[in-house]
Amino acid sequence: SKCICGKQNSGDHALSCSTGGYSILRHDSIRNLMAEICNYAGLKAVEKEKLLQPCDNHNLHFASNIAPEARMDIVANGLWLPMQSAYMDVRVFHPNAPSYTNQPIINLYKSREAAKRQAYGQRVREVEGGTFTPLVMSTSGGVGREFEKMIRKVAGRVANRTGENYNEIINHLRTRLRFALLRACLLAIRGDRQKICPVPVVVNFEEEDFLV
Repeated sequence: SKCICGKQNSGDHALSCSTGGYSILRHDSIRNLMAEICNYAGLKAVEKEKLLQPCDNHNLHFASNIAPEARMDIVANGLWLPMQSAYMDVRVFHPNAPSYTNQPIINLYKSREAAKRQAYGQRVREVEGGTFTPLVMSTSGGVGREFEKMIRKVAGRVANRTGENYNEIINHLRTRLRFALLRACLLAIRGDRQKICPVPVVVNFEEEDFLV
C-alpha cells in the first residue's frame, strides 16, 4: 500500500514519515517526560520550549542556529553545577530510515549529538551562560552518550534526595523513557495519516499492547 505522502508504506516508513505529525508527537513525548523527571529530581526552574535570547551581537559559528525564534526543549537549573542552567534539546531518529543505510548505530548517535552541539552549543554557552546537552534517542530505544550521562546524573540526584536504591531508580527511568517512546511509535504505525487533520486522532492503548 501507499502512504499518503506517496511512498511505499511499511513499518520503517511509518517511523520516518513526517506526514501526520507523528514524529513531532514522538519528540514531544520524550521532552515532556524528561521535563517531568527533572522536576522529580528536584531541579529548579524547569521550563519547556524556552525562547532563547537574541544573539545579534555575538560572533557565532556558521552552523549555529541564530534564529530569533529559536527555543530549547528543556531548561533546568542545577543539573551539572549549582546555580547554573542546563539547556537540553531532544532528537529522536529512526535508525532504519533509508538515509541511514549501512551506517553503524553508534555513528548515528554521535553525528546527531554533534549536529545539535553545532546548532546550539556555542549560543547556549556564550549568550545564555549555561551548559548544553543533546538528548539523542533512537526509535529502537537506545540513547546517545550525552543522554545516558544525563539519565545517570538525574538518577543520582533522586537517590540522594529520596534514599532509594540508585540501580532501581535508573532502571525505572529507562523503562519509563522506553515505554513513552513505544507508545508514540505504536501511534505512528497504527494512526491515521492526513495532510490536513482538523480533528486530533486519539488512540487508547491497553496493557496488552505492550505484551510480547
